[in-house]
Amino acid sequence: CEAYFKDLKKLGYNTIILRVFHNHGDRFHELVKESTRKLKPEGVYFKTQQTPVITDILTPVCKCAHRSGLKIFAWMNTLKADYNHKLKHKVLTYNKITRQIEPEKILLDPAATENIDFLMQLFADLASHPIDGILLQDDLMLRHNQGFKLINNRVSPAPGKLYNFNPKNHTQIESYKPYFEQWRKQQALTLQTLANHIFSACRRLKPNLICAQNVHYEVLYNQTWGRDWFAWTKSALRTSKADYLMIMTYQERIRKELELKSNSELVATMDKIFTNASHWQQLKPKIVFKFTTPPLTSSQKQRKRLLTTLHQTITHARQKNWPDLVLTPCNNLITASAIKE
Repeated sequence: CEAYFKDLKKLGYNTIILRVFHNHGDRFHELVKESTRKLKPEGVYFKTQQTPVITDILTPVCKCAHRSGLKIFAWMNTLKADYNHKLKHKVLTYNKITRQIEPEKILLDPAATENIDFLMQLFADLASHPIDGILLQDDLMLRHNQGFKLINNRVSPAPGKLYNFNPKNHTQIESYKPYFEQWRKQQALTLQTLANHIFSACRRLKPNLICAQNVHYEVLYNQTWGRDWFAWTKSALRTSKADYLMIMTYQERIRKELELKSNSELVATMDKIFTNASHWQQLKPKIVFKFTTPPLTSSQKQRKRLLTTLHQTITHARQKNWPDLVLTPCNNLITASAIKE
């Protein structure tokens, strides 16, 4: 790692963001032995007693990064961080097929006291490592049918209070009732409160630790989408104790999700996001945009096209006065050099 990090430093990069969580099916870090991969299909890459540990990758990578003159952020998940799965309160979800309220298998309830305490201790363990910052994964969110409560054996709120169902097919939600908006705003504050608890737990141990959280681009592109799809709102983000809000403006994903047919449509979409962000005066100093690099599996022709789009996107962002950028993934020198050029 150290030789690679030193080359990144020469190219002008200043920070490494290392994924320290591993969900079932994720790609393992190359430093993990094959025998370990078979025994531990999920867990974390740092020392803790709160959840399963695959192996401690973080400690040696921190040393390499610092010797190379780079800062290192630990990128960690939240509501999917309980790899024991059975012990803690899970999010209650309205199953549109069965029309029943059911607990999720792995998603932690962000309002449950035991989950808040668990995550605060887990992140305190993370902060005890020689890291410069943390980045919260984008699993700190609730879909539009998630986050119900059971109070005296009654579902709160009742699904009928939130959704207008298709009268011919009750598994389809046609639209939302007025109370849905209020419910989602409350959930957004609950999620941000949990994030702030995590930041406070880390800073008690390491006061100068830089704290960041991932945010989907929809919050800036269309605030209603951000609220309805993820339970994220501008008003809740205003309460964030993070140093940075890292907006996941993954240009090729945006092109695909919004079915954009041309580069000019993509440019216009990114312009809207950058412009909307500039209007968030209170949050503007915290906003950092994240872009994607071409995958290693892409053909030479495709790679050239994707790099051209990336260069244009970076140039556009800087023209809009967004100088600080994150590129992901950037785990090989060929990609890092191409982007720098």
